[in-house]
Amino acid sequence: MTIKNRKRTAGSGVLFLLLLLLPLNLRAQEYSPPSYYVLNRQNGLGDDSVLQLQQLRDGRMVFLNNTTVDIYDGQDIASIPINHEAWLQLDAYSGETHLFIDSEDRLWMKRRQKLFGFDLQRLRQILPQDFPFGSPIDDLFYVGRPQPWLLRGGQLTDGIHHIDLPAEAGNLQDLMMQGDTLYAFFSSGQLAAYSNEGKELYRSAAYGDALQDRYAATSLVVPDGGNVFYQVRTGSGGAILQSFDTQQRQWRRLLESTTVIHTLTVTPDSMLYLTTPDGYLHINSQTGEKHVFNEVRLPDGTQLSTGINVVFLDNCGGIWLGTYDEGVLYTSSLKGLFDSKPLDISVQPILTTIFLNGQPLQAGVAYNGRILTDVTSPYVHQLTLRHNQNALAFQFSTMNYVRPRSTFYRYRFSGDNGVWHTLSADSIGHLVSDKGVLYLPFPGLSPGSYTLDVMATTNPCHWSESQMRTIRFTIRPPWWKTPLAYLLYILLAGALAATLIILDRRNQQRKTREDMLLQRIKNLMELVNQYEQPNDMVVLGESDTGTEQAEQRELSTQDNSFLFRATQLVEQHLDDPQYNVEQLAADLCMERTGLYKKLTTLMQQSPVVFIRSMRLRHAAELIRQGDMSLAEIARRTGFSTPSYFSKCFQKEFGCKPSEYVG
Repeated sequence: MTIKNRKRTAGSGVLFLLLLLLPLNLRAQEYSPPSYYVLNRQNGLGDDSVLQLQQLRDGRMVFLNNTTVDIYDGQDIASIPINHEAWLQLDAYSGETHLFIDSEDRLWMKRRQKLFGFDLQRLRQILPQDFPFGSPIDDLFYVGRPQPWLLRGGQLTDGIHHIDLPAEAGNLQDLMMQGDTLYAFFSSGQLAAYSNEGKELYRSAAYGDALQDRYAATSLVVPDGGNVFYQVRTGSGGAILQSFDTQQRQWRRLLESTTVIHTLTVTPDSMLYLTTPDGYLHINSQTGEKHVFNEVRLPDGTQLSTGINVVFLDNCGGIWLGTYDEGVLYTSSLKGLFDSKPLDISVQPILTTIFLNGQPLQAGVAYNGRILTDVTSPYVHQLTLRHNQNALAFQFSTMNYVRPRSTFYRYRFSGDNGVWHTLSADSIGHLVSDKGVLYLPFPGLSPGSYTLDVMATTNPCHWSESQMRTIRFTIRPPWWKTPLAYLLYILLAGALAATLIILDRRNQQRKTREDMLLQRIKNLMELVNQYEQPNDMVVLGESDTGTEQAEQRELSTQDNSFLFRATQLVEQHLDDPQYNVEQLAADLCMERTGLYKKLTTLMQQSPVVFIRSMRLRHAAELIRQGDMSLAEIARRTGFSTPSYFSKCFQKEFGCKPSEYVG
């Protein structure tokens, strides 16, 4: 046998040995403790002493400590400082920290006869005067419906139903709903079931009178998603873990402990996790098998000995542990970092940040004099923006803690015809980072309405539209492109057209008046010529319109001579403003009344009008010559002031002297 053959044989033996040992290794790995990841003050946590944990509907985690309420979105932590002086008295609640999150994502914290409120949408604490509960209350419960159950003076109410609680059962400590049935848990260890109308259906005692005082301090009830409730009770005798089957109406005792049990969580396969000052317990509720973990292992293999205060199961099967002084510990449902088990989890994308023109959009801040939103980005579903606020970007994350690079995103944007795009950390363009953060920029958007839909998953072959995140936003056009502006343009165009029409008509009227004036001057010149060459008969024509022939009148030689003489006298005194009717009558050797009758008969004009018309006609001729100013023409034609001249001229010819010049 050659050396090569020996090596091959040895290699085959090693491979065979590894194949034999592989199932043992897998079995050992299956029962090995999980590795926990640490999230503490170095990562942005407000305090390393964690009192309670909760999860929001979009997957974000809420951590409560002594100084802050922290909200973790998979990447960053936002905090609400706690004002320990802003609380409402709860006389009936003497237990430790208990959290409720209502339908508006308000966090309510009960602790030792005190109630605190926090607005998670706006990241601020709610002052007691703003609590929505009305008159003073003794206790508060949020279970199974948007409105709370309030305890006042031994009566439980949700605003519709009113339940008188049995005084002999002790203090009400917990409420839980299953279907339409409300279950009330009392300090005596008794349970009372009520119908949807508030009628008592039955009662059941967990233990006899001998144990009532021993476990009367606190109660913590957790449902398993089926017909069973698990309850931890504490008191002077330590703690007890028990279950209640609502179908069989039977209690079952699972564990008695001389130490305090802080919290309890139940997995979908009925595995129980309990926390104690010395660590945490893992109990199989079906077999009763128990595992106690006094230390936790970190991903680098080191062991962490710490007090576990609270345990929480998230909606992806991950376990969260809140500690006394080490922050938060987390382990996924996988067995380790290098587990090859494929993930198949549809995770909800969280809108962590909206960028407006390159800057993060902030709640309650005015932009160009207008507040765009009063809630933080995870709660923004609709925006209305101005035309110059059209450079947008949206950042999303998920609560895929262990393998962020395995996160796949799918988005569609109405601005590009709603085509679905699938992205991951390996996609061209690097819109998804190695930490599983999606960044979608939309610069220079035109005015209009848009919709952005985003989904996330760990398996690109499986998407869940029920967890799709949608945001709608509208970019308004500039004011000069709005319907109101277009209506204004139409009105202005109409007004301009009407103005042009009016100006055209006025121009036509002015032209007509000019033609009339020219005709009158022509008639006057013809009259003067006829006076200079008298005939036995003269025909005078005058038309008020300038376009129709006036009525004809035959004048005698005596009348022609009278008119000629009167015209000459007025023309000789045109520049004399004192020349009036009395002087004209005297020069004609007539009485004033006789002159009036004569002129009105021949010219249909009074002497005053006759003199003024002669002055104005001469003034019109001077205006046409263009050698004098209007003031000088007024003086040369016997008008005392230019303004009086202009007034008379407009009355005679229908236009101002300046318009006649034009």
